[in-house]
Amino acid sequence: MRTISFFLVLIAASLVSRAQTERKLPVYGEVGMGAGQTLFFGDIRTKLQQAILAEAFEPGIAGNFLLAFYVAPERWKGFGLGARLKFSGSGGGATDDQGGEYFFNYYNLGVSAKYYPLSRQFNKGLYTRASLGTGQMTTKHQFNDAAETYVHQFAIGSTLTGGLGWTFPLRNKSISIESEFEYSRRNGTISGVGDGQLFQSGQLGANVYLTF
Repeated sequence: MRTISFFLVLIAASLVSRAQTERKLPVYGEVGMGAGQTLFFGDIRTKLQQAILAEAFEPGIAGNFLLAFYVAPERWKGFGLGARLKFSGSGGGATDDQGGEYFFNYYNLGVSAKYYPLSRQFNKGLYTRASLGTGQMTTKHQFNDAAETYVHQFAIGSTLTGGLGWTFPLRNKSISIESEFEYSRRNGTISGVGDGQLFQSGQLGANVYLTF
């Protein structure tokens, strides 16, 4: 799934580059950072307890790093289409008999769309964003023992995010402030339980972007 997503984005980037050369389409690049509260849905807490052997833990605050590009011809009236990559990582409060530590991080890559309904001009004013992609979640439980042993858990699946923000144009660039909600469904394996275990998680946070 990650390979398919990666090649789809490469193909999209190639087509965009060709279209830009032939028709001079405007392409916008973004780099951003942010933070948000990690969210657990369904029985992910129980499954993570089984997977990383932690007796109790709480989802923590995650730091975000984001990259994106959008194609937005003027005739699209404020609509842009492209691709987006997001990395997130957070710590949580894991407890065991020896006081182990728990970490939670993931990434996703996929298609992204933005629309500016008020200005009808891309990269100016109020906008909404929707992104759909695939990616991997990794958890780690490090035991506080003499050998410093740890347990890893991996899960792969899909991620849907929605954002609402405002873009402030500058001379040659712009700055955007955005609130974001994320929902992910990923499948992994738990030792002693088996394959096909569904992990549902998400994030509620805010990001700041520089567009150029």
